[in-house]
Amino acid sequence: MTTFDMQAPQPARKASRFEDLDRVDVRGLLGAIASRYKLIAGLAVGLALFMYVATSLLAPTYKSFSKVMLDPRQVRVMSSDEVVSNLSLSDPVIQSEISVMRSNILIERLIRDLGIEKLETHFWGQPLYDVAEEKRIKDLTWAIRKDLTVGREPQSYVFVISFSGGEPGIVQEIANGVADTYISLMVENRRDSARQATTWIQDQVNDARAAMNRAEEELAGYRAASLDREGGTYETSTQQLGNLTSQLVVARSERVTAEAQYDQLKRLLETQGSDALAKAVTSPLLEKLNEDKLTLQRQDDQWAQSFGPDHPQRKRLRDEIGRVDADLQREAERIIELRRNDLEVARLREQSLADGIQSLEDQLNDMSANNIGLRQLEREAMAARENYEALLSRLSAASGQESLQRPEARVIERATYSDVPAAPRPKLLAAFGLVLGLTAGIVAALFLEMTRSTFRTRREVEAETGLSVLASLPLQPQANLRELVRGLRINSNTMLGEKLRQLRTMLSMREKGVEARVVMVTSSHPGEGKSTTAMGLAQMAALAGKSVIVVDGDLRRSRLAETFGWDVEYDFADFILETADLPETIHLDSDMGVHFLAAGTPCQEAADDLSEDWLRPLMAELKRCYDLVIIDTPPLVNVADGLVFGAVAESIIYVVRWDDTRRTAVRDGLDALSEVGLRPTGIVLNQVDPKAAEKIYGDSYAAYA
Repeated sequence: MTTFDMQAPQPARKASRFEDLDRVDVRGLLGAIASRYKLIAGLAVGLALFMYVATSLLAPTYKSFSKVMLDPRQVRVMSSDEVVSNLSLSDPVIQSEISVMRSNILIERLIRDLGIEKLETHFWGQPLYDVAEEKRIKDLTWAIRKDLTVGREPQSYVFVISFSGGEPGIVQEIANGVADTYISLMVENRRDSARQATTWIQDQVNDARAAMNRAEEELAGYRAASLDREGGTYETSTQQLGNLTSQLVVARSERVTAEAQYDQLKRLLETQGSDALAKAVTSPLLEKLNEDKLTLQRQDDQWAQSFGPDHPQRKRLRDEIGRVDADLQREAERIIELRRNDLEVARLREQSLADGIQSLEDQLNDMSANNIGLRQLEREAMAARENYEALLSRLSAASGQESLQRPEARVIERATYSDVPAAPRPKLLAAFGLVLGLTAGIVAALFLEMTRSTFRTRREVEAETGLSVLASLPLQPQANLRELVRGLRINSNTMLGEKLRQLRTMLSMREKGVEARVVMVTSSHPGEGKSTTAMGLAQMAALAGKSVIVVDGDLRRSRLAETFGWDVEYDFADFILETADLPETIHLDSDMGVHFLAAGTPCQEAADDLSEDWLRPLMAELKRCYDLVIIDTPPLVNVADGLVFGAVAESIIYVVRWDDTRRTAVRDGLDALSEVGLRPTGIVLNQVDPKAAEKIYGDSYAAYA
């Protein structure tokens, strides 16, 4: 009969179970997190207070910074090249300058400038006169470098020199001192280099002057001897030869220059293209074409952010860029051709002068073979004179550069005296602790919610067990079960009364119109409300005019008789042990209008004698006399007595306490029933807190019914 019904499969319920498992109730999850606001607020406030107190106890640290900028601009006081060249501001050079600012050489000089005793008082509290000076400077250098930070501002030549310490005055002096010492050392190094270069050039000038004097003396002697032999005609020829020779030197220099320019531009065009050539020469047309190309490329880059290379606009831009490249190429080739023509002209002029000189030399050779020696001496004297003049000019430029040396860096911001410590910052860290605490609280609340092992909604119960929730009984603040149940007789129109009516109706509907007359109420563990459910259901059935008997099946530790004040001479255990007849063990609670078969005192022997064969005739007899038999059994996980009662029950109600009964306990109880071939009719979700449920999940109590 009913055993088959209790084991009947419910495919529709299983389908919804899988559907519920895939569903994420975001609103419910947020509500569950918000319900743990005390945990979140406690963590946030506690961590904020801890951070504030902890940082308030730390010693204050002051911080000052100065800024130094490397200046790439070159100031030319003289037209000649400088003896000491300026820095090329590349990344390796910049990193090297940062290392210089933190070097022990610079810091040791700073220590001597500021005073060893003063710095030792700042760092150690007192001067260390009994320690060797070298050791004192070394220790101070380490202490300064530990708190000294030198960094580069992004995309600039500006260095930020930062120093932190416990005394704002010393912190300011060290930050400014590093910048000043760095610039001072830079100037001194440049002046030393300029001084060494000037000394070396002076030695070269002296040697060149002596060589020039010797060459001119030899030339004068040879020329006097030649005049004696050849007379005035040779002098005129020599003068003409000298003029032609000077012109040849100039022409050759112009040819070499033209050839170098031509080769350079040609190689630049071949290797790097017309873009690089446009940067090397001055041509309005090339500049215009380059500007057009850059404009087109920027437009193409903008279109490329949103469209692919096959977009019509990008194709048009590529075509225009190609036309500009072609124009650049033609203009570059034209410039190269002009340079080639200049080179050819220079070569022809050089060749013409060389031919004229050769003709004049042949003429002079005919006049006198001794003039070869004269020309040789003249060339040697001229070369010596040019070398001397070049060195003399270089010496003149170098002599003034020692006093004109300027640093390649300058201070653009000096460190200031700070009255406000940079660290610790209690308020900021307290705010950080507050945010961190909020985050930790939310994570903890989320973890507790995700790892929750109890039931809060009927969807969770049905998804976990595959059974329908027949009713959700609201939370009852009364601790006395007797007052709670008897209060239903006084006023049954309460929420609890309505839910118990719903449970009674659901039991009859699930049996296809045939009301179950033997109903077993059980649970996983004690304290989950099975006795409340059983007695409440009995009271509501009695109010409906039915004759009801409650069988107290907990023969080991029942509290019903004590709770309701049932003073009986014979109880259920006496009937089982055959010391009393059935009528003698059945009593009436006149306040409730319900009969009961109580378990007055615990009896292990009676519990051991329970069997299905013995209970079936008893249930048949009770059904003959009463409309409804309700069995209040012991918890299934604790003892096995409930399984024996389940075999004779027509309907099994499994009570689960809201947000209290663990899922594993429910699974263990259902598994125990399944092992003996029993399946509950449904679940009663007991002690549902409507306010807490609505606060967490945002649903009304009807959603849990």
